[in-house]
Amino acid sequence: MRSIALLIAGMFLLGVHGPAWGDATIESTIKSSGFKGMGALEGAATKRYQGEKMWDSSSSKFTGAILSRIAGGSESATVTRVDKGVYWVLDPKNKTYTERPIEAFKKDETGKERQEQEKPKVRVTKSEFSVKKTGASETINGFPCEEYLVTWLLEMEDLETKAKSRSTMTQNLWTTPETATIRKVQAEERTFHKAYAQKLGLQISPEEAKQMGIETFAAMSGASKQEIEKGFAKVREEMAKIKGYPIRTVVNWSVEGEKAATAQKEGSTPGESSSETPKSVGGFLSGLSKGITQKVMGDKGSAPGQKEGGSFSSTYEVKAISADSIPADVFEIPSGFSKK
Repeated sequence: MRSIALLIAGMFLLGVHGPAWGDATIESTIKSSGFKGMGALEGAATKRYQGEKMWDSSSSKFTGAILSRIAGGSESATVTRVDKGVYWVLDPKNKTYTERPIEAFKKDETGKERQEQEKPKVRVTKSEFSVKKTGASETINGFPCEEYLVTWLLEMEDLETKAKSRSTMTQNLWTTPETATIRKVQAEERTFHKAYAQKLGLQISPEEAKQMGIETFAAMSGASKQEIEKGFAKVREEMAKIKGYPIRTVVNWSVEGEKAATAQKEGSTPGESSSETPKSVGGFLSGLSKGITQKVMGDKGSAPGQKEGGSFSSTYEVKAISADSIPADVFEIPSGFSKK
């Protein structure tokens, strides 16, 4: 539930706002290569909105040589009812569900979370972010699209070990002009998330949301809030060049770095550092980032100073968008489901 905090922060950072309209449905697919080829998967999702109600269903399966044989696929669905103060997690296979309350944050929780952020551990030595319109066009799933190329180069240095890392993210973004239907769907999404945020007690000002976003990204990268704030200003300036609604997003991310002799304690593994249950948004993102960083910069199989790296790619596509009316019973517990 705390992931809503990052979503709200992102909305304010990008200047998202708007009124409520009608019902909305978004169908999408995603394919991922996993990191270094591990965890490759593909899946589909459908989100439906109606005022303070949301239906979110997804199915996925691993596609790698090993996990595809031993893990199989999975299906899940969640009905979030802000109006009732609950959400239901459905198990379609066994036709069961669990009910959980939407609980508000404690008054001092977000402030305490910010106070517990660790001091910067890395220094950003180079950051270059750019957006360019390529001139390419294509019809994707019936949507006329134009392509933008987003590139982010980031170089950092560990303040303790002096090990250096370099990551390059490229994003091929295909957008379609915003029609009346798309604007209605976007507005309905915002209506739901605003109501959800209020239920969580996250009635914060745009400036507070901006600060939350900066602190979250600082926790993720390990850089200082000042460096992240400067980076956000450049990102907003460049992202303003993008026009339209994203239909296909292809992300390619590669990272390489030097192994540092003190980057990893003897007897531990990169997976151990990120396997603990996170207690906050910042903790989750920080743990994820640290796990990848340790894998790249602290792999035991390499000598200090030796280059290590990996890559990740994903493709997200919107298959269909609709603002048609949705039957009210879609947002109820399906017939034949029993409570766990």
